Amino acid sequence: MSKGYSFWQGLPPPQYVFKNLRFIGVALEPPNWEPGSWCGAGKAIVDYENEEYLLTSRPRKMEGGVRGYAAEIYRSKDGVNFNLVSRITKEEISEKSGTKIWSIEGNQLLKDPLTGNWHFYLSVDTGPENIVGGVFWDTMLFVSDDLKGPWKFRGFAIKRGHGRVFDSVQARNPTIDIIDGQWMAIYRATDLDWRYRMGLATSADGIFWEKKGPFTVDGTAEHTNFATMGTIFAGSSGPILMGLSWRNQQGRIVADFTAYRVDVANMDLQTIFRAPWYARSKYEDKERPTYGYYCSLVHDQLKNRILFYVSAVDPRPETKKGTWTGVCVRELVYECPL
Repeated sequence: MSKGYSFWQGLPPPQYVFKNLRFIGVALEPPNWEPGSWCGAGKAIVDYENEEYLLTSRPRKMEGGVRGYAAEIYRSKDGVNFNLVSRITKEEISEKSGTKIWSIEGNQLLKDPLTGNWHFYLSVDTGPENIVGGVFWDTMLFVSDDLKGPWKFRGFAIKRGHGRVFDSVQARNPTIDIIDGQWMAIYRATDLDWRYRMGLATSADGIFWEKKGPFTVDGTAEHTNFATMGTIFAGSSGPILMGLSWRNQQGRIVADFTAYRVDVANMDLQTIFRAPWYARSKYEDKERPTYGYYCSLVHDQLKNRILFYVSAVDPRPETKKGTWTGVCVRELVYECPL
């Protein structure tokens, strides 16, 4: 433990994490270097039983309308160098669920403490047709007793609502963690007016979920043009959501490293810390270092550190093509020693 960190109690302070993060490697590369080719949008966890690191990813290509075509699981012995364990394709998801899937995006992997089964949550574009960016998004659940599969479809974990509700268009890209035995999902909710808010759903078993509604931010509902992904940590004062959030600054997407105290009783996200994320490696575009808010943090007790995985925009001009989707995205990993 560092001398500085010994002065504070509870969760490692997000201010300390932000200040001390240092680039340690490229975890995953995109499928190719054509504009619109991405990886990432997943979750990192430490498997202490096997003393290894797990990382999920969604590969994507723009050409041919392929978009997000699979969900993948990787493993590593050092948290940097990963090898593919298994994947489930867009076609398999469509076949097993009986629902036409156009694309896959944010994905989460957790292990059920009761059954030992793996839960793989996939945000999927459910149509009505193949539109860049998609319109309607839901979150499906697949379960297996082995990381290599086979994966069984267990239904829609978080499905968009009906009518004029806060998530009537999209219920997608959740951050899911188990806090004190309760499964907690904080997800991006979009309504019919295309307002983005963060919604909360909870579960006792990770299969059947109950929506609690949308969050306000610092007591107000005015912060509607943002979304967050990261990790929910157990803090001394309650759950803490730490990761990246994005905001629209005069037509330009800006990513911030952000930490919120999750006030479930009042359905409010209370800002603890926020600072603009900036490029800290040669693999990030200086003007737009990250693609939105895709990231995952994990407290690695094997090496007493925080690992921060982030989907970063490649800086080279030849990997960009005009639109906001026409960039290449790789998965980088940062380390904050504790």
